[in-house]
Amino acid sequence: MPQDEKTKAAFERIEQGVKDVYSSENFKQYLSCLSKFHSYSLNNTLLILSQKPEATLVAGYRSWQNNFNRHVNKGEKGLTILAPIVFKEKREMNQLDENGNVVLDATGNTLKEEREVNITYFRTTTVFDISQTSGEPLPTFVHDLTGSSQEVQALIQTIQTVCTIPIEFKTETEDITLLTGAKGYYSPTSDKIVVNKDLEDLQIAKTLIHEYAHSILHKQTDKTHSQREIEAESLAFVLCDHFGIDTSEYSFGYIASYTDKEFDELKSILLDIQSTAHEMIEKIEPIFKERLQMIELENKYITPVEMEQLNHDILVSMLPILEPYKAIEENKISDVDHLIDQKLIEFLNTNDKYATQAHLFSNNPNYNRVLRSACYNALVNPKFNINQPWFIEHSIERRNYELFEDIAKPLLTNDAYYMKFTSPGFMDLNIEIIDENRLAIAHNFELNGDLMADPDVEFTVDKENRLLYPQTYQQDTLQIYERLDGNPIRINELNQFMNQWFNNITDQHYIIDKVYSENFELSKKENPSAMRKFCKEHDIPWMCPVSKELER
Repeated sequence: MPQDEKTKAAFERIEQGVKDVYSSENFKQYLSCLSKFHSYSLNNTLLILSQKPEATLVAGYRSWQNNFNRHVNKGEKGLTILAPIVFKEKREMNQLDENGNVVLDATGNTLKEEREVNITYFRTTTVFDISQTSGEPLPTFVHDLTGSSQEVQALIQTIQTVCTIPIEFKTETEDITLLTGAKGYYSPTSDKIVVNKDLEDLQIAKTLIHEYAHSILHKQTDKTHSQREIEAESLAFVLCDHFGIDTSEYSFGYIASYTDKEFDELKSILLDIQSTAHEMIEKIEPIFKERLQMIELENKYITPVEMEQLNHDILVSMLPILEPYKAIEENKISDVDHLIDQKLIEFLNTNDKYATQAHLFSNNPNYNRVLRSACYNALVNPKFNINQPWFIEHSIERRNYELFEDIAKPLLTNDAYYMKFTSPGFMDLNIEIIDENRLAIAHNFELNGDLMADPDVEFTVDKENRLLYPQTYQQDTLQIYERLDGNPIRINELNQFMNQWFNNITDQHYIIDKVYSENFELSKKENPSAMRKFCKEHDIPWMCPVSKELER
């Protein structure tokens, strides 16, 4: 969809979204809640604000308990206001006719009558602001945004880059304005933006764009407060929507709170700012894409093949740089890691074509560790061979492939699709092909007739480069099922787990019990000699030893 159409559609979503807010059950509950709060006179409002400027909703001690299921916090000091008290009193008063004129008797004297009148007195009473209470939350149709994503983080960084005025992130205790509940604000007098840094990333991103919009549109303006807020929040929603971030849960309710059901006025405001939205998107988009790419790199799982592609030329270039230090014994170099870091940083930062690698080295811990390890090996290993794919050959993915090959090579050559392993005192082990180059390994047991995995790991194999990549982890006893989806931390953890698992299979003396292929089925119990022959032909004779070897 072209940008103009996409932006127009986003603005149309605002209009419909605001209408939906007014018809929602949340809004009805919100109005019902507000109806339970008293409307205070001007004098009492001034009294409240003079004692607690940040006060928003106030009620009496009992009212908080009975009407809102909240209680005043221990030690809170109440706010003093004036409460009217009405008494009924009988008084002798002039008698009036239907037109309100005084009635006279025949001699011209005023006639009197006894009437009951209301007499109002004032006494002081105490109320408490909602911030002084605890208990059930009050209904609201504006919900704070929670969560984060790489897109959200990229958008925060982008606004910080394009904004030409200061942006400050503060806590409520550091900025009294935030104590009112404001998520942030733009100050035209000091020309700066302040955002509450205690918010979650998604709310920070949305608030930052909202205040950025204020700084562009409302530095000097005679627009009403309502119009300014509708414009800023609408632009925040549209920009977030353009970059794949949904803020409707907050934005529609916020805009609705300022429209007062004036939909024609809302539509007019939205039409007026569409060109501003286009300008802001065009300004932000290239920087956003660059920031997002960098963040994705920082959080990316980089395969050994990708590491080889990224770093082979760097390693070739680092060899002559490190050559003068090769003759020095390792224990005479005060800090080998510091030396390598220094030389790598100098090299990467002085070569523009390695800008991506320089960013990775500073921001991706796993990339940093592996590249440093390669340089260290080049420095201290006299047999280091630059013509070999070091990053592939020294990866845990390669080590796991080799360990797996020692256990179940027929599954890698497609000479079998299922293999069962057993060992006295341990759960059976099952390994099978579930798709092209995708296998599963699992310990299984039965519970109430169901087959339970304890655990089960699915993985893919790169046979050309002899690498193994974990994809999912399942532990039925703990009700865990996890897709790794490129998470570098979890992939590294599962790589280490599988490495230990494969070693345990050997240490615990597992042997092959059954083999299924497209053409035959083998059982060690029924035909041990055929099983030994099969294993020997596939270079894993140790997985089917003769009985005497097994006893030893």
